[in-house]
Amino acid sequence: MIYNKTFLFQGVFYPPINSNFKELNNSNRTNNSNCTTLGFSHIYVINLDYRIDRYRKMKVLGNYLHLNLDIIKAVNKYDRVAISKLNKSGLSAGVKACYLSHYSIFESIVKNGYENGLIFEDDVDIEINITNIMTEVHRKLPSDWDMLYLGHCSEYGSYIETGLTIHVLHKSEHPKCTHAYAVSAKGAKKLLEKLNIIDPYYHLDMQIADYIMAGEIISYSIHPPIVVQFKGVTDLSDVSPGIEGGTDPLMNSTLRILGYDPDGPNS
Repeated sequence: MIYNKTFLFQGVFYPPINSNFKELNNSNRTNNSNCTTLGFSHIYVINLDYRIDRYRKMKVLGNYLHLNLDIIKAVNKYDRVAISKLNKSGLSAGVKACYLSHYSIFESIVKNGYENGLIFEDDVDIEINITNIMTEVHRKLPSDWDMLYLGHCSEYGSYIETGLTIHVLHKSEHPKCTHAYAVSAKGAKKLLEKLNIIDPYYHLDMQIADYIMAGEIISYSIHPPIVVQFKGVTDLSDVSPGIEGGTDPLMNSTLRILGYDPDGPNS
């Protein structure tokens, strides 16, 4: 099946999947559940229901990399009932929606009794050998972790000697962005206790970064990132309208290997 339509929602046109970007079937999916979740209890993908282009892209990524992705419906910034829960906050509707979407996953991790959970937003690209990378990372990751950033924006912390082949672990200092990170059950409980769901004072990623900087959340970051945001310049942010998209490099981009170009003629 080939996807080549542009989708319109709330007066905004969203880019299609590249015309050469084909959905793959599940016939070759591995039965090793630990590999299909990259060593985590569960993988969540936050997806706005009107971003069909991103939903399909994540399905392709999951199938190609043999990942068991639980694509969940994000809180919509046009959902007045949901957004009204944060009436005291002066943050924009998009920021509130993002906050609620991630918060609900922390609740899910605790409710389901998961040891941990990996969270992706729906605008990501992934290192093609992420399974091998994460197998190595799990062997070296300190047991006290609350959070682990697989992707981040302009974050550098203190280097940890782990003997990883290519990527390295850093003790997080002030990581930004929430497109790819894991949370332990302990970390999820801490976040639910600390985050003010009624009156958040800032973007979720910045609040969490403040807790990390204060030593209240124990976090590690993988460098260089193994998951990055993958958006063309015309793919505007759903959280912060007017902010252009952008794509950071990977060593071996899965989407580019599959023929997807965020700024190509079909994007």
